[in-house]
Amino acid sequence: MSYGKYNHQGYFGESFVRVLASAAGLIAGQQDVDHTGVDFSIDFPGMRGTVRFPKIEAQVKSWSSPKGTDLDWLYPMDVRHYNNLAGEGFAVSRYLFLIIVPADAGRYAQADETSLRLNHCGYWASLRTSPLIDHAVQRHVTVPVPKRNVLTVKGLRSLLEPRPAQRVPAS
Repeated sequence: MSYGKYNHQGYFGESFVRVLASAAGLIAGQQDVDHTGVDFSIDFPGMRGTVRFPKIEAQVKSWSSPKGTDLDWLYPMDVRHYNNLAGEGFAVSRYLFLIIVPADAGRYAQADETSLRLNHCGYWASLRTSPLIDHAVQRHVTVPVPKRNVLTVKGLRSLLEPRPAQRVPAS
């Protein structure tokens, strides 16, 4: 029994992120209830610089009919999903992970004795400096996702780079 094109595509996109996190030595966990607008919490299992157990959160979107410019993918997004990533004030940095997948699900992955190839590619965008949008006024927004922000093992790890430790002044 098939569980539908978009469920299949979305599951592959999430699996793509899990494979990269695993290869990067990171821990990708999902919440029991999808209520906060993120699909994964991605954690570093230890110390990075001055930060203990750094983490990020990501919303994963998959797309089989990508459109864009030379520099950016132009992803159409529901404003409610966008607002869960946009703006400041989050305790943990949030990202949009956009996984470009083949239109034909039979081409998602190829495996042989020496390798596993996942098609096509993942990208990331931070919406931290993007404004919130009133959902009553606008239902959809086009989000530019830079093509230079390729989601690789190294790129994923770089999103968890340590930041200077915050110090509380002595009283």
